[in-house]
Amino acid sequence: MNSQKRAGQFQLRLTEHLKEKVVELAKDDGISQNAILNQAVAWYVKAREKDVA
Repeated sequence: MNSQKRAGQFQLRLTEHLKEKVVELAKDDGISQNAILNQAVAWYVKAREKDVA
């Protein structure tokens, strides 16, 4: 198996894991999955802006 295929499989597993966690956290916190993703993106953008500044 070449390294690209292995990396693709790892990415798929990671994506599945993250999806499961988002579903779980949304249920636990009583908020939408979209709200969790929006918060994650906002956090990432804020962190990147600090790195650039």
